[in-house]
Amino acid sequence: MKFRMVDQIEHWQPRHSIRGRKVVSFEEYQLKKPQGDEAALPESLLTESMFQLGGWLMILSSDFTEMGLVTRFEEIRFDRRVRPGEGVQLEVTVRSWRADGVVLDGRATDDAGRSIATGRGCLAVPVLLADYNNPDDLRVLYEEIYRGN
Repeated sequence: MKFRMVDQIEHWQPRHSIRGRKVVSFEEYQLKKPQGDEAALPESLLTESMFQLGGWLMILSSDFTEMGLVTRFEEIRFDRRVRPGEGVQLEVTVRSWRADGVVLDGRATDDAGRSIATGRGCLAVPVLLADYNNPDDLRVLYEEIYRGN
């Protein structure tokens, strides 16, 4: 994960769900003001945050042997934009888990619990993690971002 969009993993249950957090920095370069609008995290990067959290669930559930490649999603709805300095609570749940694909649903809320975005029907195909990332590097990163009990 060269471009990290999940700052914390708070809790996870293998093959079931994962909860994490992204804090939108004032200094993130992707927050440039488009055409005079207020700076905000682009919706594509918010989507990537949910995809990466789901990817972590697949990595952790396989003990760092598999990851998921997203091939499609059914729907993503954005309810509001995320501004610099705001925290985003992320949650991804498994709808189905099979050897040939995992279907995930996700949601992002602000610290007050208001909806930012919801996504459903994300299909991720399992592939060997070592073909794309160094599992040892991801173990180190996980130790840095995991805040669960």
